[in-house]
Amino acid sequence: MVDMGFAKDLVALIRALYEKQKSNVRVHGETSGWFQAKQGVRQGCILSPYLFNLMAELLMRKALDGFDGGFKIGGRCITNLRYADDIVLIASTEEKLQDLVNRLHEAATELGMKINGKKTKVMKVCNDPKPITVTVAGYILSETKSFKYLGAKFNSEASCDEEIKSRLAIAKQRLGKLVPIWKARTVSNKLKARLIKGLI
Repeated sequence: MVDMGFAKDLVALIRALYEKQKSNVRVHGETSGWFQAKQGVRQGCILSPYLFNLMAELLMRKALDGFDGGFKIGGRCITNLRYADDIVLIASTEEKLQDLVNRLHEAATELGMKINGKKTKVMKVCNDPKPITVTVAGYILSETKSFKYLGAKFNSEASCDEEIKSRLAIAKQRLGKLVPIWKARTVSNKLKARLIKGLI
């Protein structure tokens, strides 16, 4: 946090919250003895998501330091998409992707974190039918043909047809739920037209 420019007194305050932190566990009305919590963020604390995001930012900064891969979109080099602990790594070749995965694994290990190889998938977007082989800590990551990220569907054919169909179906379903408004005589046609225009 200090390296990122946070005030030292704020860092000291957060450190004080975590030093000598103790927890206990209650099961069926019985409580365990107190034990020191040495890892992780405080459960239920409103500060925890911010601290987690800072850690994820540090992790990605370390992994991307000196990385020259990525994919050019609109003149910018895109190497990743991130939302909390959902991270999509983007590279132009299989070798560059392996390099980026290795960098992320090393940075995670250094920070006491790890990549879950069973939950991590790779996807290739090109016409080459040859499978892609990317590993993390010796574990071969399975390949997928599509995945959902923040509600949007990505697929290996680089086609938007499936995503467009999905969004149209969702829109149709939502508009269908407004049938009582469309039939209501108390709602003016002018207001209905404004509502449709706004929705579309």
